Amino acid sequence: MLLFSKCMCCLASQQERLIENFEDEEKKASFMREVMALLGNSGPEHNAPWMSALITEIREKYYGKDEKIARMKREFNQLLLQMEPELVQEIQKKEDTRKEAIRFARIGNYIDFSAVENVTKEEFLELFRNEKDCLDEKEYGHLCRELENASNLVYIMDNCGEIVLDKIAIRELKKAYPRLQITAMVRGADAINDATMEDAEMTGVTEEVPVITNNSSIQGVIFSKLTREAKEILDGADIILAKGQGNFESLYGCGKNIYYLFLCKCQLFSKRFGVERFQGMFINEKRVSL
Repeated sequence: MLLFSKCMCCLASQQERLIENFEDEEKKASFMREVMALLGNSGPEHNAPWMSALITEIREKYYGKDEKIARMKREFNQLLLQMEPELVQEIQKKEDTRKEAIRFARIGNYIDFSAVENVTKEEFLELFRNEKDCLDEKEYGHLCRELENASNLVYIMDNCGEIVLDKIAIRELKKAYPRLQITAMVRGADAINDATMEDAEMTGVTEEVPVITNNSSIQGVIFSKLTREAKEILDGADIILAKGQGNFESLYGCGKNIYYLFLCKCQLFSKRFGVERFQGMFINEKRVSL
């Protein structure tokens, strides 16, 4: 997916917000000049998640790592682990537990420190009670039919906390399709609050399925940066389930059989899909066009 002009403006504004409370204006101006130069020199191969990773490298050169993010990641992982028995109980009340688990996993996509300012536990918990939130029935039907004959599925994860809901969804998929080989993918290095191997281990995902990484700190999947093993696993997948807007932005147009599951978090996406902000999306690479 292209790096749209709106994305460039959003990335620059996001950085300004992150440094607004620092006092050294000369340092802030130098930092923003580097950010804007990077955006101005971006090529057609770049997308928003890729540029965000490069910008983060510049910000950390000036201001170091934000330790608050690491703390909040742990807090949301712990919150969801505490909630897990209750969430599983709610899912088991439904006739189609697989469908409900996937819906819950999509709701978890709200935990995104880069797209949602001031993520609160209260707002997040309220989303589960929204009866209007439902999966697209047509796409869900396509997914179920394809899963019946599939041998390999790659589940590309997104954020911390949310990864617990992904684990629950994977359990339901394993239960429904016991012969299906499932591999999970996380980020290879810290990328805002995206899930890494450390989060996969902390939340028990590594006990459920094999876990690989995208081999970078990019909030998405860039094929040229993957290890040979990861490329082979993705190329061999009958189905890919990709969580989060960043994975859509980096993968859309690749031609693989990908089901995207995310919340529409920005004005550009809301406009392009014709939906309200935070509306859930469940779409397939082959059947959607922008």
